[in-house]
Amino acid sequence: MKKLTQQINGTSLAIFRIGFGLIMIWELIYFLRLDFVKVFLIDPQVQFTYSFLPFLKPLPEPILDVLLIVLMVACFFITIGRYYKQAMIVFFVGFTYIFLLDKAYYNNHLYLICLLSFLMIFIPADDALSFKKNKEKTATPPLYWHILILRLQLALVYFFGGVAKLNYDWLISNEPVRSMLANLSKTSFLGDALTSNFSIYFFTYGGLLFDLLIPFLLFIPKTRKMAVLMALLFNVLNAWIFEDINIFPYFMMLSLLLFLDTDRVANFVRKKVEGKKTSVQTAVSFGNLKKPMLVVLGVYFLIQLILPVRHLLYNGNTDWTGLGQRFAWRMKIQHRTLEKMEFKVWDVQKKVIYPVGVDQYGLNQDQINLLAFDPTAILQFADFLKTHTKKNKSMNDVLVKATVEVTFNGRAPQKIFNDDLNLLDVGSSASELSKWIQPLNTNR
Repeated sequence: MKKLTQQINGTSLAIFRIGFGLIMIWELIYFLRLDFVKVFLIDPQVQFTYSFLPFLKPLPEPILDVLLIVLMVACFFITIGRYYKQAMIVFFVGFTYIFLLDKAYYNNHLYLICLLSFLMIFIPADDALSFKKNKEKTATPPLYWHILILRLQLALVYFFGGVAKLNYDWLISNEPVRSMLANLSKTSFLGDALTSNFSIYFFTYGGLLFDLLIPFLLFIPKTRKMAVLMALLFNVLNAWIFEDINIFPYFMMLSLLLFLDTDRVANFVRKKVEGKKTSVQTAVSFGNLKKPMLVVLGVYFLIQLILPVRHLLYNGNTDWTGLGQRFAWRMKIQHRTLEKMEFKVWDVQKKVIYPVGVDQYGLNQDQINLLAFDPTAILQFADFLKTHTKKNKSMNDVLVKATVEVTFNGRAPQKIFNDDLNLLDVGSSASELSKWIQPLNTNR
C-alpha cells in the first residue's frame, strides 16, 4: 500500500494526456469526415443494440452533430490541461454513449478509449505541462497508483490478446494470419514473400509470444528498454498490415511512455524541451488511497479479468458463434468472407414469400458485415423485419428465414443457420442460440 501512495513526477502522465487529447481530436475529425452521425446512426432503419442496453437510442441528428463538436472541445481542454477533470468526464460520457449505440462499429480501440477515459477521470494528469491556474492546483500530486492503473489496463489488452490466440486455428492452421498475408501480398511490394512459411510463422508465433510476454517485460526494469523497442516495431507492423485499426497502433505507441521511469522522462523533457541541464528527482513523499476508491478499482479490474474469459461459459467456438467475442480483446483472430446473404419473410396467412434486400433499409457496410460475423445480429434483423412488416404491411403472422453463408479462417464456405429455420423461434439467450448455430466446418 505504501508503494501505491508514493508520489511520482507527473510529466509522463501529462505527456500522455496531451497525446490522448490530440489523438482523440484526430479520431473525431475522422468521424466527421465519415459523416458518422448520418451514415452510422441516422440513415440505418435498424439499430443493432447490445443485449444489456436495449433501451439506448440515438439522439436526433442535430444533437449528435453538436455532441461531436462538444467532444472535440473537451479534447482541446484535456490537451491543454485546463478544466481537465470536467473535460474528461464530458468526453467519457459522450464518447461511451456513441460507442454503445450500435455494436456494428464495435472496435477494440474504441472500447479501450472508453476504459482509459474513465480511469483518467481519477488521475491528476494535469499536474504538469498544463494551463491550470494556481488556484486549480490539486492538493494531491500524481501518485504511483495513478500510473499503475493505466499500465495494468494496457497490459491486460496485450495479455488477453495473446490468450485469445491459444486456439487450434492460430497454432496449427496459422489462420487468420495465412489469409491476411495472402490478401496483403496482392497489394504490397513484398508480394509473394509475405506468403512464405517464414512470414506466416513469424507473424503467427511472433505475435503470440509478443502479446503474452510484453506485459511482463514492460514491468521488469531490466527488460523494459528491449520491450519498448519490440512494442514499437510490433505496432508499426500492425499499422502497415491492418487498414481498419485506424489510431490503435499510434495510441499504443504513445502508451509505452507510461511504462518508462517517470523521473527520467521528466529529466528528458527538462533537458531537451526547456534546455535545462539540472536533473529532476522526485522527493519521497506519500499521499493516500481512500478505501472507496480502492473498492471501485478492485471491482473495475475484477470485471476486466472476467469479461475476456466469459466465453468459457458457452458452447462452441466463440469466434464462430460470436458469444463472448466483444469486450474481450479477441483481436484479429478470425477472417471471414461473405459468400451469400438472403433474407425472406413468409406471410403465413397469404402464403406469400417476400425476398428482403439487406441494403433496402439503409444498412451501412459495417452493419452488413456484422450480419456475417454475429449470429445475434441476424436474429435482431429478423425481429426488425417482423416489426417492420407488421407496421407497414399489416403482416401479423410471419416467418423469417435467412441464408447467410461465409468462409471462416480458410475453411470451405458454410451457413451460419439452417435455411429452413424460422429465426423468430430462436431464443436470445446464449445457451439457446448456441443450439441453433450450425457446427463449425472442419473442411478447408
